[in-house]
Amino acid sequence: MADETTAPAADWTPAEQVIRSRRTSLLVDPERAVDPDLIARVIDSATWAPNHKRTWPWRFTVLTGDARTRLGTAFAGVGESLGLDPKKVESQYTKYVRSPVVVLVWVTGDPDPVRRREDRDATAAAVQNLLLAATANGLASYWASISDHFHAPARAQAGVDDNHDFVALVYLGHPTGQVATPPRPEPDVVWLS
Repeated sequence: MADETTAPAADWTPAEQVIRSRRTSLLVDPERAVDPDLIARVIDSATWAPNHKRTWPWRFTVLTGDARTRLGTAFAGVGESLGLDPKKVESQYTKYVRSPVVVLVWVTGDPDPVRRREDRDATAAAVQNLLLAATANGLASYWASISDHFHAPARAQAGVDDNHDFVALVYLGHPTGQVATPPRPEPDVVWLS
């Protein structure tokens, strides 16, 4: 097994190098804007994910500037109405301005449960492509989730209808530091012949 605490080996393909270099990181400069063309490029790369039946189910909402604050304010309102700990409510106000870009990723719903599951899987693959494209283009990224209580206000902020299911909240920004490489377990593989 390769030493996972060092840089990728020189004999790995460029794709393997990007995969092994990707880190979950919020070490970003929240004041340094990300070029909209770069954001569009990263999102375009996301849409190259495999998708059974070519339903292209993913949708993206990009939040920058005050839109991030509005999302936090909406979430804080939900937290207050649920009686969450005041510190957790307060954190909602500032949480989404930690990076200059927040991307909400949605999957369009399908009445067929099999198709709905396949489309969600495809959208998760699109999120991974987005993270890898961000890494390849020098951006830090962080894939977060949100509690089910926040799905409706997120839809309202994003302007999407109830037929959109939440998949990911991705922070993007220019890195200000590096995150250590966590150890990885050996793959759990069964070989049959």
